[in-house]
Amino acid sequence: MNDANNGGYGGWQQPQQPQHPQQPQHPQAPQQGYQPYDYPMYGQAQPPMDDAAATTLLPPVPPMDDAEATTLLPPVVDSGTMPIAQPQPHQPPQPRHAAPAQAPVPGFDPPTMTLKRPDAPAAPAAAPYAAVPAQPAPPVAPSPASASRTGSPIIDPGLQPALITAGVAALLAGGAALGQVALALVVAPLQLLTAAGWFRLNGMWPARQGIALAALAGFTADAAVLLADSGSGIAAVVGALGGFFLLVLVLQTFRPSDPKERFYALTVLGSATVVTALCTTLLLADWVPAGVGAVALATLLAAAPLPGPKQLGPVLGLVAAVLLGLLVGAPLALGALAGVGALVGRRVAAYDFPSRFVHMTAGVALPLAVAAPLIWMATDLLA
Repeated sequence: MNDANNGGYGGWQQPQQPQHPQQPQHPQAPQQGYQPYDYPMYGQAQPPMDDAAATTLLPPVPPMDDAEATTLLPPVVDSGTMPIAQPQPHQPPQPRHAAPAQAPVPGFDPPTMTLKRPDAPAAPAAAPYAAVPAQPAPPVAPSPASASRTGSPIIDPGLQPALITAGVAALLAGGAALGQVALALVVAPLQLLTAAGWFRLNGMWPARQGIALAALAGFTADAAVLLADSGSGIAAVVGALGGFFLLVLVLQTFRPSDPKERFYALTVLGSATVVTALCTTLLLADWVPAGVGAVALATLLAAAPLPGPKQLGPVLGLVAAVLLGLLVGAPLALGALAGVGALVGRRVAAYDFPSRFVHMTAGVALPLAVAAPLIWMATDLLA
């Protein structure tokens, strides 16, 4: 008869332990018909077993309501009113060493756990003395200069600068008649006057270094033309202009100043260098007396106080410049281009409320400086 450790499957034997002398035991009555754990006896047929029942470890869990099982707290019902506090029964006194009661959560009411409304701010304390009212600032009176700047910012140079321009044109014509070196001696003061007027016209004054640098660029271009061959004069002008423009760029880039101011200074200095060096093209032109004569005639008629509309003077000056070129036998485009250059230069000198100094510098030099490259183009490129 198999015991509980051997079972009815009979292949497994429990290891034998060392036997000790057994104590006398009380005789027990043999149990008839008892089979441990309901296993069949050895040699008997084994009943079939249910695999599902044999491998089931725990009994099945009955289905539950998920909402009811996962609900931790009952829903809070907002009634809109504070609940009335009920009288609490008398509690016995706590022992001396009992744990202190927990303080309620700040900002919440214990009965309803709703946020408290913030208290109204307290009224500010009255000042010990009355505050002095702020005095209104007195109106700023406009300066005489700003009060006079009314109307159009364009002011023509007038007749006096036009007469000086005609005198410089006469000197240029005489220098051209004497030779290239004599013409260069007259062109040099014109370049210095152009540089000074250009800086003053753009609001940069005093600008001694900029004026000196721009004038030096013009003098260098004059010397390069005089030393160059007859066919390479324009290359000398372009080379001198490019070198000085690069020098201006380097100097202004490393200048310790505000970036906006540095950019404006670079623009003015670079344009002054270009305008000054372009006066050198008079040394390369052939019909210099006719060209500067057309400039002087157009400038004088544009500044003359003629009756009629304001545009009558510039139109008559341009027509007179063209007729002068035709009368002297110059190329057809010489008078027209020289007259246009003179009118453009005079118009530029009239911008942005120019002062008397601007009229006597830029108003004198710019008509000739702007017309100089156009005279060279009309006599060499378009002839």
